[in-house]
Amino acid sequence: MRNILWNIKRQKANFWEANLRNAMLQEAELREADILKADLRNAVLWKANLRGADLWKTDLRRAVLMEVNLREADLQETNLRGANLQGANLRGADLRKANLMEADLQGADLRETDLRETDLWRANLRDANLMGADLRLADLGRADLQNAIFQEADLWRVNLKGADLEGANLQEADLTGADLQNAIFWKADLREADLWRANLRNAVLQEADLRGTILIGSNLMGAKLRKAKGLKVKQLSDVKTLYKAEFDLELKMQIKTEYPHLLEKSEGQKPGFCS
Repeated sequence: MRNILWNIKRQKANFWEANLRNAMLQEAELREADILKADLRNAVLWKANLRGADLWKTDLRRAVLMEVNLREADLQETNLRGANLQGANLRGADLRKANLMEADLQGADLRETDLRETDLWRANLRDANLMGADLRLADLGRADLQNAIFQEADLWRVNLKGADLEGANLQEADLTGADLQNAIFWKADLREADLWRANLRNAVLQEADLRGTILIGSNLMGAKLRKAKGLKVKQLSDVKTLYKAEFDLELKMQIKTEYPHLLEKSEGQKPGFCS
């Protein structure tokens, strides 16, 4: 049974530890509301205004938050597993250590959002805008990130194992030390991105734009780099390994001539994270 609170208008309302499970709060005006540790499982907050609200440690599992305004809201350690946040405005929100596993964030505005140590495993972020977002140490393993915008985002040591970044914009993004094993970057824009010591083992970079991309110390074992745009042999001079990597014939011949040791299997070479 649902609590019917449709179209409620209570700016700075206090719902601290309230039981609002299954509540109908669509189009509710809850700007700057205090909703700490509340139970909002399965609640419907479609088009609600929660700008600047405090939702620290709130339980929003499987909640409907489509087109909700959560701009500059405090969502630290909030449980949003399986929540529907399609088209939500989360610009400048604090989502540190939040649980967004399998959440639907398609088309969401996450510009300048703090997502440090956030769990986004298998989340849907297709067409989402994460420009300038802070994703340090976040888990985006197996996430759907097709056509997402990560321009100038901080992805230091992020987990993107098996993630799909087809057509994503990662221009000038910081991916230092990131785990990108088996990730798909087909037709992605990685211009001027920093992949220093990143693990790109078996990553798909076919037709990706790699003009000016920093690859120093990165592990490119088994990476697929055919038809990569703007990739120069000099960019590969200081990578950790190119063993079993796939290139266009012309580039491969240049590597064989100038850096043949990179194509060989290193003694004691092991799979796993590139440290």
